[in-house]
Amino acid sequence: MPTRVRDWATVDYYEMLGVSTTASVDDIARAFRTAAKLSHPDTTDDPDAAERFKELAAAYTVLSDRRTRRDYDLVRAGVTPATIRPAAAPHPTTTRSGKPSRWNRRRAWFAFVGGLVCVVLGIFASVVTLVLHNNDANERARFVPVLAQRIDNGRITFETKDAQGIVTKEPQQHGEGSGLGPTVKVRYDPADPSHVIVDSDTLGRDITFAIIALKLLVGGAVFAILGARHLRRESLTGAR
Repeated sequence: MPTRVRDWATVDYYEMLGVSTTASVDDIARAFRTAAKLSHPDTTDDPDAAERFKELAAAYTVLSDRRTRRDYDLVRAGVTPATIRPAAAPHPTTTRSGKPSRWNRRRAWFAFVGGLVCVVLGIFASVVTLVLHNNDANERARFVPVLAQRIDNGRITFETKDAQGIVTKEPQQHGEGSGLGPTVKVRYDPADPSHVIVDSDTLGRDITFAIIALKLLVGGAVFAILGARHLRRESLTGAR
């Protein structure tokens, strides 16, 4: 628990932060940030780190406020002013709701950079989806559909429009396949009838890729914005 006002006389906040009794507010803020980085529960496995961090936060809260610092100095000098009051400044690492913040500078940078990477991957996935869709559409428009008979050793046979018998290797199925029956729907290249593709619908594949791309784009943007906001907030806090 933070040190109570009546316990001020027994605690040396200046020594705790490693500053002199004449240190400026900026000196105190710098000392607190340096000590907090070493004692923050998110940056160390020391089981006593959380309690030590609370003590550092209490020291900073008291010494960074001109009025509470004056009262603290009076208490340590043996004087109990009638107007003394507990420090009411918010905990430097708490949110508006009073709950401890899960964010620190390292996590903010991770969220920002990771978000940007996800956005780039989302753009890449979108381009790949579009290219695959256009390639499939062009092939389907150029190739001729035909019903082929499955024979042995993964081969198929069919006749072209000009009654040419073709025996070739069955193409690997993508998208919505044609099952494992005795026949399979394929499309052959009029310029090279032995070059065949499965006559299947790739809509399901395209939708799946599009959903992945959308999740990467939206999720990445959200994380990048959150990381940037927390980095900016820390920068503003450090500049005070």
